[in-house]
Amino acid sequence: MGNPSRPSAALSHRHDGITALLRTQIKTRDRVRDLAEVYTHEREVNAMLDLVGDMFPTQENPGNHDRKFLEPACGSGNFLEEILRRKLSTVSVRRYGHSERYEHRVLRCLASIYAVDIDKENVVESRERLKWVIATHVDNDLTTWAVSDGFASAVNAILVTNVVQGDTLTQAQSIHFIDYKPGRSGTFTRTWSPLEAPPTVEQLDLFAEPAAQPMKDEVAIHYSLLASNPEPVTAKKKTGTRRDTGTGQQA
Repeated sequence: MGNPSRPSAALSHRHDGITALLRTQIKTRDRVRDLAEVYTHEREVNAMLDLVGDMFPTQENPGNHDRKFLEPACGSGNFLEEILRRKLSTVSVRRYGHSERYEHRVLRCLASIYAVDIDKENVVESRERLKWVIATHVDNDLTTWAVSDGFASAVNAILVTNVVQGDTLTQAQSIHFIDYKPGRSGTFTRTWSPLEAPPTVEQLDLFAEPAAQPMKDEVAIHYSLLASNPEPVTAKKKTGTRRDTGTGQQA
């Protein structure tokens, strides 16, 4: 049984000067020349996301957390950060209680966000910004209770599979994502799918039906075991003992 740790320690690795960085549209002239890299300003990010308001939770539909977003050229994560923040807006201890149910709901918000960028530095920064959003949300929401080690490991595991390096224009067939289907009792069932553009479709299709049988979990897996089970889990395979999820119980 692991000892819970504060989210700021488990999840947040903040960069110096990050506040200024988030508002910068151009890092260097060389990156503009080499990568055609110009970031979308915060006001444009918000204006564009406002156009798809039904994709986010509302007062009428506060549990709308599983709508999928794909950012095919995410840069340093301007869109990703705001998408996650809007998803988390209705995730609270008051609504979901403490421990497993709360943690699973936060992970559902994260697991439905996907991103690709050609630059490794941008991929790393995007992951860190999403961890920072979660750490800030949890820190503000949980004053006397800490997240579990299994939650922190699940955040990292999902970010590795969902925010990846690649070129969506020339390498779509080689980019693979995992579709995390949420289940009961803090579980997910995962399906591995390539990001591909079928010949009859001009735009990229997230989780299009592949020609071959997709890899998938045969049994649902608890979020605390995602990091220790990066490959599909079969019905006969033991995933191990569930780590502490804040409930003081083992499975």
